[in-house]
Amino acid sequence: EDASKKGALVILDPGIKGNAWFKDILACIQENDLQYRTFDEVKPNPRDEDVYRAASIIKDNNFGAVIAVGGGSTIDTAKTAALLATHGGKVSDYAGWGKLPGPILPLVVIPTTAGSGSEATNWAVITESLSHSKVAIGDRYLAPLVALVDPILTISLPSKLTAATGMDVLTHSIEAYLSALSSPVNDLLALEAIRLVATNLRQAVTRSDDMKAREAMMLASTLGGIVINNADVAGVHCLSESIGGHYDAPHGLLNAILLPYFMMHWRKGCVVRFTHIAEAFGAGPRPDEAVNQVIGLNQFLKFPSLVEVGVKQQDLQQLATTAASNVSNSSNPIPMTASDYLLILEQAMTGRISQA
Repeated sequence: EDASKKGALVILDPGIKGNAWFKDILACIQENDLQYRTFDEVKPNPRDEDVYRAASIIKDNNFGAVIAVGGGSTIDTAKTAALLATHGGKVSDYAGWGKLPGPILPLVVIPTTAGSGSEATNWAVITESLSHSKVAIGDRYLAPLVALVDPILTISLPSKLTAATGMDVLTHSIEAYLSALSSPVNDLLALEAIRLVATNLRQAVTRSDDMKAREAMMLASTLGGIVINNADVAGVHCLSESIGGHYDAPHGLLNAILLPYFMMHWRKGCVVRFTHIAEAFGAGPRPDEAVNQVIGLNQFLKFPSLVEVGVKQQDLQQLATTAASNVSNSSNPIPMTASDYLLILEQAMTGRISQA
């Protein structure tokens, strides 16, 4: 029996329920005689308990597909719920790469932020409620069957969220370009994503109705998802996932805060690539200029410090140790230990960073 006869669970960001375009999506589903239920118990840093509830609804109703409408948290919730509804078990059973025994239920995703790139990745990251640790699940079967990417859905996004998700895109693209797993074709896509963010994020934040900027950021987001699929993320994500799991702090915001500190740490080991990043920003061909451009962008967007986010000095060693054990630590452009992460944490706690 095909999915259209079984119906679908629509997993959505609770903030979009009142939007006219979301009602249009539901109307389209109804017009095609597809039975559905909605599930809006999605939080930033999605929780395993919510995934289990969604998976139970899918199984109890014998749904044959999952539709996700929202940002990265919504899409990751949908991916993992579809996985558990298909194969059973717990979130932690699938931690790491390649643990899925086969395909999952058909998954259609409609992203409403230009940030996570989850519409184009075969990864999902879920927070375990008891341990407050993040579990990364990666497998080729986890990629969405269909992604409907429409930048008009991001117009209602608040400026602070536009800024944070946009810096998530930039972090994906820079980390993939600097990654130990980088490759020539992937590099071209990563540099284009960096260029798109560099030339459009400010405008998307200050002029929410600028469709050219919104289109460019949405393209950059999808490109960012593609490049981390091929080359992985690196230390920024290792540490932001550690902090985000511990404090339940926003993922994109943490990446934005941490990115320039990591670039300062990496720049002398990646001189040529940093020069290319600087050029993608439209700056002079100096490696230090890549760092300066990111610092300038952060200053324009007015992100807080780690202290203002709530990070405590007494937790730094634990956060650094967790970051060093992240599956993506091996993708760093230069090797990084817990001591390196601790050094970056201590620098970021000050909230100060000088241009290179």
